[in-house]
Amino acid sequence: MSSNIRIEKICIFCKEKFIAKTFSTKYCTHRCNQKDYKKKVKEEKLQKSKEEFQTEIKLKQLKVVSIEDVQKKTYLTIKEVCLLMNISESTIRKLIKNGDLKTIRVGKKHFLLKSELNNFS
Repeated sequence: MSSNIRIEKICIFCKEKFIAKTFSTKYCTHRCNQKDYKKKVKEEKLQKSKEEFQTEIKLKQLKVVSIEDVQKKTYLTIKEVCLLMNISESTIRKLIKNGDLKTIRVGKKHFLLKSELNNFS
């Protein structure tokens, strides 16, 4: 059963007039349909990558420890000591290995007393 309905419409993608045989037709050709689909997929990917980038930035901001918070603690990790004394992690590890800094080891983590750092400086 063929439809005798002819409706003049405007293509969503190329904005040209065309004659549609059904009410639901949106594109003038299959090619316009494909191009519009690819455009939508590309925009979705861009949006998704932007959202992931924003969440990564927020996570990094949450992980950043301020110097004021570090100064309040009595026991410090190696990374916190790096932040406080402005020296590299490898330097602190060398000082620990040579016995210049004493640490408390819990599992694989090293904790340093803040008073030990004051004596070292």
